[in-house]
Amino acid sequence: MPPADVIAIITGERGHREIVRPLAAVDVECTVLDWEELRARGPLAHSHFVPAVWEIVRSHPGAVVLTDMSSAFLAVILVAAKLHGSRVFLRLRGDPFAETRDQLRFHWREREWPQFLRSVVSWLLDPPLFAAIDRFVPVSDWIIQRLNIHAHASLVRIPVALEDFPQRHHQAVSPVRLLSVTNFNYPQKVAALGRFLDDYGYFLVANDMSVTVAGTGISWEAFRARHAKHAQFPGFVRDVAGLYAEHDVFAHFSDLDAFPYVVLEAQAAGLPVIVNPDCGMLEQVEEDVNGFIVDLEDRPAVEALLLRLRDSVSLRAQLGARARQSVHERYALATVGQQLRSLFS
Repeated sequence: MPPADVIAIITGERGHREIVRPLAAVDVECTVLDWEELRARGPLAHSHFVPAVWEIVRSHPGAVVLTDMSSAFLAVILVAAKLHGSRVFLRLRGDPFAETRDQLRFHWREREWPQFLRSVVSWLLDPPLFAAIDRFVPVSDWIIQRLNIHAHASLVRIPVALEDFPQRHHQAVSPVRLLSVTNFNYPQKVAALGRFLDDYGYFLVANDMSVTVAGTGISWEAFRARHAKHAQFPGFVRDVAGLYAEHDVFAHFSDLDAFPYVVLEAQAAGLPVIVNPDCGMLEQVEEDVNGFIVDLEDRPAVEALLLRLRDSVSLRAQLGARARQSVHERYALATVGQQLRSLFS
């Protein structure tokens, strides 16, 4: 049985999706403190965070605190939890140290000093804070390996509500439409996508294929300016399900992603997925079953695969159906909720 109290101290929609809703699906109700909701109340949100954390933890002594926050926020949570007999479980979606290094380089290069200083704070605080965590809850084995946290980690995947993504009905269309959705807040994450557009942009245009790259973040403008000839950049798209429904193949090339949610979304929408053989995406894609794993340096193989997908509606439909089925079997809310629930016993 889970403990009497579970506190979720989270950052917005992702925290609800990965922590609150899965637990609710298995009848574990959380007391929730959402930083995004607190911040929406006004400019003094930071000053309200400390008393809000203190009060919620004090009111539930001995509770499990499940959070996805880091840096100074995590410091506040740990102090309150340790003083009130609570354990802290940290949800990890990536390698935070590699992500911080990435942002440090970017902000230094752009001379963005306030953002650079915030990244320095994270760089200094996170290592000692992580040493005080009771249990890590990473989304991929890739994270466990990189951070060497085998003895203190429990792997729990990301849930996807299949009903939010109507299945794609594949048709013979021209041009065949490739889609990528990514987070430009971490330039290293999109480096491989940039190499793909550099190396294959003209090939795609010449062979009746188009590319859409959705998403936003700190490096979006520079990336868009460099690759505008080879792709369309709609920025942030609110109707994500509609975006997937308008495309035929999903491509996610990254040098830093652990277990990207957008890959699961695309699979839920019935799209075949192409990824590069790095990071945690190898844990999401089965070669020639629900997608493909490609070495972007192997130009003949990549071009042959793209042409194969362009020319075969039945192949796209078959792979997309299998991808959707894998999401149904592995990433349902209740499945992930039960995995989380088991951590608290």
